[in-house]
Amino acid sequence: MKGNLRLKHTVPLAIGGLMLLSAACKTHMPHAFTWPAGGDIQQTHAKPPEGGYMSNWDPFAVELEVVPVEDVNPVRTQHYLVATVRDKNGKPLPNRRVEWIINKGSVGDIVEVDESGWRASRGYKVTNDYAISHTNNFKHVLDMGNSDPSDDIALTAGQTWCVITSPIEGDTFVTVYAPGIYDTAKHKVFATKHWYDVNWAFPPPATNPTGSTHNFVTVVTKASDGSPLAGYEVTYAILDGPAGSFDNGQGTIMVKTDNTGTAKVTLKQAKPAEGTNNVSIDIMRPENAACCKPPVHIANGRTAKTWIGPKIACNKTGPGTVLAGAEFEYQISVNNPSQVTATGVTVTDALPNGIAYVSSTPAAANAGGTLTWNLGSVAAGATQTITIKAKATQTGTFENCCEVRADQGLSSRCCAKTTAQSPKLVLEKKCTPEVTVCDAIEYVITVRNAGDGPANNVVVTDNLPAGLTTSDGKTSVVSNVGTLAAGQAKEVRFMVKATKPGKYDNNVSATADGGLKADAMCSTVVRQPVLQVTKTGPSERYIGRVADYEITVSNTGDTAARGTVLTDPIPGSTEFVSASDGGQLSGGVVTWSLGDLGAGQSKKVTLKLKALAAGSAKNTAKATAACAEATATTDMVMKGVPAILLEVVDQEDPIEVGANEIYTITVTNQGSAADVNIVVICTLPAQEDFVSADGPTKGTGQGKTVTFAPLPSLAPKAQVVYKVIVKGNAAADARFKVSITSDMIETPVEETESTHIY
Repeated sequence: MKGNLRLKHTVPLAIGGLMLLSAACKTHMPHAFTWPAGGDIQQTHAKPPEGGYMSNWDPFAVELEVVPVEDVNPVRTQHYLVATVRDKNGKPLPNRRVEWIINKGSVGDIVEVDESGWRASRGYKVTNDYAISHTNNFKHVLDMGNSDPSDDIALTAGQTWCVITSPIEGDTFVTVYAPGIYDTAKHKVFATKHWYDVNWAFPPPATNPTGSTHNFVTVVTKASDGSPLAGYEVTYAILDGPAGSFDNGQGTIMVKTDNTGTAKVTLKQAKPAEGTNNVSIDIMRPENAACCKPPVHIANGRTAKTWIGPKIACNKTGPGTVLAGAEFEYQISVNNPSQVTATGVTVTDALPNGIAYVSSTPAAANAGGTLTWNLGSVAAGATQTITIKAKATQTGTFENCCEVRADQGLSSRCCAKTTAQSPKLVLEKKCTPEVTVCDAIEYVITVRNAGDGPANNVVVTDNLPAGLTTSDGKTSVVSNVGTLAAGQAKEVRFMVKATKPGKYDNNVSATADGGLKADAMCSTVVRQPVLQVTKTGPSERYIGRVADYEITVSNTGDTAARGTVLTDPIPGSTEFVSASDGGQLSGGVVTWSLGDLGAGQSKKVTLKLKALAAGSAKNTAKATAACAEATATTDMVMKGVPAILLEVVDQEDPIEVGANEIYTITVTNQGSAADVNIVVICTLPAQEDFVSADGPTKGTGQGKTVTFAPLPSLAPKAQVVYKVIVKGNAAADARFKVSITSDMIETPVEETESTHIY
C-alpha cells in the first residue's frame, strides 16, 4: 500500500474513502469501484463517479505502451496488439483497464480481447469496434494453436492484449486508451495495421560447402486464395560475411517475382572461405499506374547462408619407449572434423634414421624410408587409420612426423617421439648354506636392470628341486616384479623346507619383454641328527628291592644333536634312589642335560629305583634335541613275598593229669604279599586228648590230629589266632606240635610247645 493521495476534486466521504483505498492499492482495482466477484461479466465504469474522473485516481499508472505501433499483415490473418501499463520506474502494473477502439474509416474488426481473470469486471468485447481488457496479474503465453512454438506470444504481469483481423485490403487505425493514466499525453497510443492481400515466404537459413553456390528463393502469393503474384520487387543484399556476389556480380540485386510468384537469385563466393553471409530481403509491391496505386513496402526479412569447408587433422601415436631390435607400431589417425567431405587426401611419413620400416596397413609406397598413402576422400566426421610396423635399429630418441594434405590447401602435421633402449637383466641368488631338516631355508633373489632402459614385465620364476616346498606346499614360486628402471633392482625373499636330508641345487630365472632372460643358482646342504636311546634294567624285582637302569643316548645322524636332554618319568609304584651324571628329579621326572652330541657320539647314564608295590613298572626314557628325538622303554614286574610267623603258647604249664590245657596259635604274615589257602594242622602227643578247637576257620579233631579248614587269604601284616583245648591223660613232658602249609609256602612251617603234665 502507498501513502495518502491528494485529489483535485471533492467527492462524498463514502465514495472518496473507497477511492482513496483503491488508489492506494498499487496492484488492486482502482479502475472500478466494485468488490471482486465471479459470475457473468458486468460492464463497469472506466473512472470513479462524481468528479473522480478528472482526478489522478490511479497515481501509480503513468505510461501506456503498445506493440507493434505499425505493421503489415496479409488479409484473412489475425494480428495481436499487446498493451503494457507502467509506473514511473517502468515496471508493468497489473489490474489496469485498457480500452481498444477501432477508428471510423478503418477496415477490419476486433476478433478477441483479453478476458483473463475471475472478476465479474474482467475484459470483454463490447462491439467489433470497441473492447475492454485489464492487465494481467501473472505471466502467461498466447498459443497460436499450432505445433510451432516460435510464434507464441509470451506476456508478463502488467500486460494485456487485443486481436484484430481484416478480410480485405486496407488500413486499421486503433486507439488504445488507458483511463487510469492521468497525463492525457500518455494515456493513448495510436496503432496502424496495413492489410494487403499478399503472403510471402522468405528463404530459410542454409548451410553449404565452401566454394559452391546457393539459390535464395522468395515466394509471394495472394493471402486470399494462394495464387502467385508476379512483378513484386524483391531486393537481396549481402550484409556481412565472406566476399561473394549475386547473379549480377554485385552484393545487392533486385529481382521481380515471375508468373509463379518466385524471386530467385544465386549467391556464390569470391573464393572458398568459411563464414556466414547474413542477407536482407525486402519486398515491394510495384506501382500500378493504371489504377492509381502507388508502390507499397510489403515486408522486410533476413536469412543467412553459412559456408562450411572441409577440415583435415591427424594424430600420430607410438610407444614412448621400445626395446632396440624389437618390432613396435605407430598409428596415424586422419580425421575430418567438419561437415564437408575432404578430397585429395594424401599422407607422407619420412621415417628417421634408426627406425626401419617393416610393414603397414594399408600398404604404403616406400621410397627410401619415405612412406606415402593416397587416401582419396575422407567423409565428414570420418576417421581413417594407418598402422605402421617398424623396428629400432639402434638406441636413442627418435621423432617421427607425418604430414597430411588435401584439396583447398588443407594440411596437418603430427609427430610421435619414441626412445629405443636396451635393458639388461642380472640375477643373483643367495640361500642358507647349511641347515637341518627341521630348519627353514631362506632364499634371497635380487634381480637388477643393468641396461639403459626400463625392463618391462619382469617375472622371477623359481622351480624348487624335489624335496623342497614352501610353507603352503608349493613347489614353484613366481614373482611379478613389474617394471625395472635402468639401474633399479628389486629383491624377492621366501622360505622353504626340506623333506629329507641331502644337497639341494636350486636354479632361478628372470624374464622380461623383448626376450630378456637371466639365471642364477645356489646350493644348500640339509643335514639331520638322528638320536637313538637304549635302556636296560631288571625285568622283575621284589618289593623293597632296588632296580638298576642303564640308559645310553647315541647320535647316528650326520650333524650334531644340539641341546640334547634326556628325561625319564618315575613310575608311581617306584621310588627314586639316585641318578648319575647330574640327573635331577623334579615333578616325578628325572632329567639329564647332555648338551650337544656330535655325529657318532653317545652318552651313558644310570638310574636307581626302588620297588614299592606289586605290579608292573613301565619306564620310558626320552631323548630330545634340535630336530631329533628318540625313546626307549623297559617293563619291570614287582613282586611281594609272604612271610608266615607261627607262634604257639600253652596257657598253663604245668598241669595235672586230667586237667585241660589251652594252646593259643598265632599266625602272622610278616611278608609283602598275601598268603592264600593257609592250612593249620595240630598234632597232639600221646599224653593229651583233643577236647575242642576254635579259630577263623572250623577245626576238626580226629585222633591225635586237629585240622583247621583252609584260610583263603592272609594279607601282609595281618594276623589270625587259633585255639585248641586238650586234656592231660598221663604224666609226662608232652610236646604239642603245629604245622602250617599254604600255596605260597613251599616247605611247611612248624612250631612245638612243651607242656609238663604231672
